[in-house]
Amino acid sequence: MPPLPSPTPSSTPSPPPPRAEPESARLRFGRRLRHWREARGLSQTELGRLLGYHNSLISRVENARRWPPPGMPARADELLLACGELADLWQTVRQERERLGDLAAATRPPLATGAAPPDAATVEVLAHLLAGYRAAAGRIGGEELAAVLEHHARTLAGRPHAAPQESPAAARSLAAQYAELAGWAHFEAERRTRALSWYATGLEWARATGDQATTAALLTRQSTLHWWRGDPATALALAEAARTAAPPLAGLRAWVAVALAHAHALAGETPKVRRTLADARRLTAAALRSGDPTPWSARADLVLAVAHGTCHRDLAVRTGGTARSRTAHARTAAARLEAALRLVDPAAHPRDHALVSARLAGAHALAGRPDAATTMLARLPPHTTGRIARERRRAEEWLNS
Repeated sequence: MPPLPSPTPSSTPSPPPPRAEPESARLRFGRRLRHWREARGLSQTELGRLLGYHNSLISRVENARRWPPPGMPARADELLLACGELADLWQTVRQERERLGDLAAATRPPLATGAAPPDAATVEVLAHLLAGYRAAAGRIGGEELAAVLEHHARTLAGRPHAAPQESPAAARSLAAQYAELAGWAHFEAERRTRALSWYATGLEWARATGDQATTAALLTRQSTLHWWRGDPATALALAEAARTAAPPLAGLRAWVAVALAHAHALAGETPKVRRTLADARRLTAAALRSGDPTPWSARADLVLAVAHGTCHRDLAVRTGGTARSRTAHARTAAARLEAALRLVDPAAHPRDHALVSARLAGAHALAGRPDAATTMLARLPPHTTGRIARERRRAEEWLNS
């Protein structure tokens, strides 16, 4: 039997052209954010610094891997002179996010944990617990508390895309405070990526509820983390953003002033360090007189002494002056940190005692006192972790350089 003839083109129906999927609102927002950022000649890092976000968040938003935080579109629109486009796009993004959130809620298993917003009694209990967690973190560090703090933050936040009436502002505001403490716990353990993630999440919750105090606190935490990473420009930008966001509470503004001083010290700006440290001391005194608590009300002298010592230590490393001026900064740092160490009870606060001791060892090494540095290092616990371990390594490097 002869082979069948091949079908002619006309005898085979052409498949219909594929239907173009509509572009998602999140993808369109990211694409236009990138357009306006590049039109203004800004990098992702520069835009993030101006908006108070990490550059990785800007990247994820531009690539549609993360929803824009609620407060970002309007501020980005104003900063980039985008003629209202980004603010308008945010409305469709928000609707898309709510629609997808409703779809996810409809398909979520009925026993999924954390799906429902907390009731008023739960919020009240967790608000009382937060003060206890802060006190415990101050004594034992945050590493052991990170998991429970994260759990409480998620419980308070409810569903990720819950409607405002389902997730009351008080619960979201408290969730932001738990996120701040969870981020600090990861920071203490040198898990900086996790810390930044919780700080960014908490900042989104705080801004969405109009909680200026927690917004300023989270920006201050972010500034401190970037100071720790050795990035003075980002640390300074975030501290300035915190100062702008902070309500007129002397205690909170004292905390922001300390963060500003650290950032200026990392940049080697001695006059600004002196001015911001003086502001921190003045604001702390005003807070104590008025009963407006700082995060360190009970230990104000210790915190300010450590801040002074650490700033002068950083100036000794960063200043471009003479060897004599560097040594002077290092000796001032050692004197301040020695005074701070006398204020710490090693039995009650072993973590703080070890951290200040490690910084003091570094100051002695920079001041040209190797014997004193070696003695302080020998007094540290044999097995240190997190920030204490890093301070120890830095002191050893300065000692051996």
